[in-house]
Amino acid sequence: MNKHCKAKRKILLKLVAALVLTFCAPGFTVAADNESIDVSVSRSKARRGESVEITIKAQNKKGVRASLLKPTVGAEDLILQSGGDGVYHAKIDLKENATDGLYVVHTWMGEKENPTAVGKSSFRVGNIVADFFVANYLDKQKPAEDLDNYLRDFRAIGGNFLVAHNLIIPAGAFYPSKVARTDVKRGDANDFVELILSRADREGFGVLLSVSWDVTRSTPYKDRMKEIKAIISEMYALYRHHPSLAGFYSWQEGSGTYYAPFMREFSEYVKDLDKGLLTACAPHIDDPLLASYLSVIEELDILIYQSAVMGSYRTDNRKKYPSRRVRDFSGLGAGARRLQNKITLTHVELFGYLEKRQSPDHLAASYEDIYGQILSAATVTDTDGISLFTHNAIIYEPLKKFKQVQKSRDAVVDGLKAYQLITSKITDKRNPVALYVPYSDFVIERWNNYFLPALDAFRALGYPVDILPYAPRMDESIYPYYPIHHNPDVLERLLKERTVLVLANVSGFQQTDSDLIKAFVERGGVIVAFGPQIPMGRTYERKEIFGVDETLQTKTYSKVVVKDATGDRVKAGSHFTLGENQLPSWITNNARVIATFEDNSPAVTLNKYGKGTVITIIPNAESAVQNMPELVRDVMAHAVTSAGSKPLVDIIGGSEKKDVAVQEIPNGFRVAVVNHDSSELEVVLRPVKIGTQRAFGWVDLVSAQKIANTGEDFSLKLKIPGGGFRALEFRETSAD
Repeated sequence: MNKHCKAKRKILLKLVAALVLTFCAPGFTVAADNESIDVSVSRSKARRGESVEITIKAQNKKGVRASLLKPTVGAEDLILQSGGDGVYHAKIDLKENATDGLYVVHTWMGEKENPTAVGKSSFRVGNIVADFFVANYLDKQKPAEDLDNYLRDFRAIGGNFLVAHNLIIPAGAFYPSKVARTDVKRGDANDFVELILSRADREGFGVLLSVSWDVTRSTPYKDRMKEIKAIISEMYALYRHHPSLAGFYSWQEGSGTYYAPFMREFSEYVKDLDKGLLTACAPHIDDPLLASYLSVIEELDILIYQSAVMGSYRTDNRKKYPSRRVRDFSGLGAGARRLQNKITLTHVELFGYLEKRQSPDHLAASYEDIYGQILSAATVTDTDGISLFTHNAIIYEPLKKFKQVQKSRDAVVDGLKAYQLITSKITDKRNPVALYVPYSDFVIERWNNYFLPALDAFRALGYPVDILPYAPRMDESIYPYYPIHHNPDVLERLLKERTVLVLANVSGFQQTDSDLIKAFVERGGVIVAFGPQIPMGRTYERKEIFGVDETLQTKTYSKVVVKDATGDRVKAGSHFTLGENQLPSWITNNARVIATFEDNSPAVTLNKYGKGTVITIIPNAESAVQNMPELVRDVMAHAVTSAGSKPLVDIIGGSEKKDVAVQEIPNGFRVAVVNHDSSELEVVLRPVKIGTQRAFGWVDLVSAQKIANTGEDFSLKLKIPGGGFRALEFRETSAD
């Protein structure tokens, strides 16, 4: 879309919005052109001890006021300093006791309850803990009292943010809509949206209003987006004066790339009303490319990737995902958000289906299922919080009648306590290694057949990895057109962050990824490619980048011999038994041979291309980790070191039924291990390259108690209870 068309479109949208504001919201005055407000903040995510600068630009050079919604505290007036010519400034100093959550900056002109113009912005501190508050569950006889009790309960477990959900149901809208059928009138006590927002203003809960089309009627598909836009506009007109109104959430969910154009149009419309409003959605990642295409929608702010763990027990979805899949689905979303630094919330489901259901009287999942999901979510790196579906409907409401739901509530409480500990101390920074999900027509099949097994292999190895999905260029992100070029922003980010990319049995690349991988390695990037398929490229010769070429023969291999060690864990001459593996046979092309099969053909190679390094491991990740874990650890350590990072600890023991997280700190590191098995797990934590001339020690982060070392190399045997976790810090004791 050229600039002229885009400008014309924005003018038309503003006219439509003005008409909706005029006719759908009696008593509200539409902002004139000279009364618009633009609000910006100096940082979107802040830490305690930092300051956030707020800049307000108003066409009308006087009469601007502002407030700040503090999470779980409430709305407070902001003191503005005039900079002249309609510009105002404010500074927020975040003290050490600043609360976690989303801080909403709310500015207005005119009357507070009936403003002539509104401008919003926001920033976040610590974790957002969100709940989907389902309006229909409010007590119809005592809605205010019920809402107060719920907010008190949600705050008590650590909640600080709401998605006001299902605001229109077939029986009618829960607010005075001019679009959907309703018996609610302005000022009525049964205007649940007004009630939710007014309480949220007072109690300090940022709110996203969930928007659907008019489900009170049978609306044709072609008219649904028009209704969605009309409902957004009337809700904005009715409730924009509330400091707690942070933005809009799409009630419509999706699971394929078809969903991206819908969310683009939804988000653009919201931003045309006020660019400071947040937009959000909660997709299902049945197609990993959906994460790619959502990541490049500039107007989309919040991504809540549904893990589908408990939902997979439905009769129409019998995948029965284990709890650890929360990390994989949420990790895919966390990787997608890196390109534009969006807000990503991990997601857990509090309900149980079929054999996971505890009682026919309620849907609350068991303690173990809820707790395990939250622990898995905690090991996802670099996120902004967590969402629950739904504490309101699945825990709070049933607990009024069924005492056994208390155990489910306890799981939420215990889980969130562990979540805050792990995310604040161990997973707030990205891992140096990431599994790369390339662009492919067959990526849906590869996600389940290749990528999830590879992620499980790294779990068994005790090696934390992130997930990075392909991201198209902005100008090639509109379906149905296929992307052709690689995204230069992705390339620069990968090089800047010095990320080691892992490829899992990728057969070939489209030109997009072919160009990206070639440029990445040429400029100093590091890749570890597991077989048995090594990717061909459209714009590179495989034998030049990977240093190996396929012979088109398949052989049965049972042994790997180390020829040239890359680290200290295995020595040249070491042997590993594979079992009977049928694999393609390869030859080298000037690559350094690290290990061979029994016929002297390459099993593990290291190749230099341009300024970069490419390591090829012919067996797949599962087989390599199961049969030669120490060799894989050596190879991964070499890759991480080559990229400019530092290996920290080997986590040895257990199967794929665990999640791990590691983060470097000054003079040491921190580690968390989550045990998803029902029986106790024993692992060994072995620090990497720690000199014995200095004194180090282990500290349990939960109890703050010191732990005695079990080895001269400071290695520690650690027992993790079934369904539980341990979080520890290893540091130089002389630094205490």
